[in-house]
Amino acid sequence: MLNEIAMSIIQAATEFLPVSSDGHLALYSNLFSQPSLFFITFLHIASLLAVIIFIRKEIKFILSFRKETYRLWLCIIIATIPGALIGFLAKDLIEQAFSSLLVTGIGFLFTGTIILFTKIKTKENRKEMRINSKNSFFIGLMQSLALLPGVSRSGMTISTALFSGIEKEKAVKFSFLLFIPLALGAFSLEMLDYYKNNIPINIPITTLLISFVICFLLSLLFLNLLTYIIKKDKFWMFSFYCYLIGIITLILYFIQ
Repeated sequence: MLNEIAMSIIQAATEFLPVSSDGHLALYSNLFSQPSLFFITFLHIASLLAVIIFIRKEIKFILSFRKETYRLWLCIIIATIPGALIGFLAKDLIEQAFSSLLVTGIGFLFTGTIILFTKIKTKENRKEMRINSKNSFFIGLMQSLALLPGVSRSGMTISTALFSGIEKEKAVKFSFLLFIPLALGAFSLEMLDYYKNNIPINIPITTLLISFVICFLLSLLFLNLLTYIIKKDKFWMFSFYCYLIGIITLILYFIQ
């Protein structure tokens, strides 16, 4: 159970902060134990519940299906398509990448570089832009890169939104909205795979429940922390952590 609890804490602490939860879970699994992909996607559902509660006002707004919500629905769909297609078509390659410290280390360094650029680029963007079909597609395209370990989903989506001139709070909320279909899709595909291949879930229900609660509560905490950091214009500082963990990961790869 201690292994699952540790992974729950890692998932919650790194899912919304732009440091790649999948990268940390891949690093952890390479060093200690190999978790099931089911358990990883299960933890994403705990984080998903935290997101739904955190942005409940925005969700209530888009579910009202008023005229002004149609454009936002379209943007969410456009941004979701690249990740959904790549995730479906390259599922086996993505699973293989999780066992590679080299891929994970490069992913961390890539994330750090993109995040660092927000310090420069956001100062250049003086004109505030609306979320539209064009910038939604690029946000979704960058989000699809986060299927690789070490590449942060929140880092890619928020950074690309900021590069596009989207206001900080809107960039964060849109990133959270995009997490919903992604987490649901990943969990559904994983459950379908387990059902079709009759794969047993060898994790006690008590362990699953405790892990879920821990991940959910901590996810709420880190959602609020990220929002605070964005408002204080300190988002770019996460790049230093990404560089550090990336270098450590690559060192581990070369000494193995």
